[in-house]
Amino acid sequence: MLIQGVYWFVPTIYMISDLAAATGLSRYTLNFYMKLGLIEESGRTESNYRFFDKAVVDRLHHIINLRQAGYTLQQIKALLEGQKP
Repeated sequence: MLIQGVYWFVPTIYMISDLAAATGLSRYTLNFYMKLGLIEESGRTESNYRFFDKAVVDRLHHIINLRQAGYTLQQIKALLEGQKP
């Protein structure tokens, strides 16, 4: 995409540090969310690094909005799994 003579690159895969930068969450928080089952890695690189896709970024933005609305992580997990919180 060209904006005022600058090309902007939107990655199709995100490493954990890219995911942290894209969402404003710390790597610690992202790892914690993975332990809770709120997010999952999309795959692994040949070097065995975790990577994530745009769907995970969107899911994290949804989680952030729910946290700001006052939901607990347990309630958010239930909502994301289609259960009543």
